Amino acid sequence: MEVIRTVKVKLDILDERCDDLHQTKDQFLHCANTTAEWAWRHPNDYCVTSKQKAEKALYERLRNETELTANLVQKGIRRAIEATKSGVARLKKGDNT
Repeated sequence: MEVIRTVKVKLDILDERCDDLHQTKDQFLHCANTTAEWAWRHPNDYCVTSKQKAEKALYERLRNETELTANLVQKGIRRAIEATKSGVARLKKGDNT
């Protein structure tokens, strides 16, 4: 049997680097929110739930709009697509989203 453990580590940021952390967070959220707005097309059309389609459509634009590394842009896109998938699943069950 394999056991996976998660360890929480407190982030210790120097005061002079706090703004950098907040800028990164804001840019990451920009990627996620832009993707969510692009992907969520209910009720007029099908929502996009393909990470590949989203990355193909938005990756270059978001890389140019932010100073994030490629990995963070991709993670922002993927987070939004996962949220879109969750919303679509709720709609299929008849739940509000």
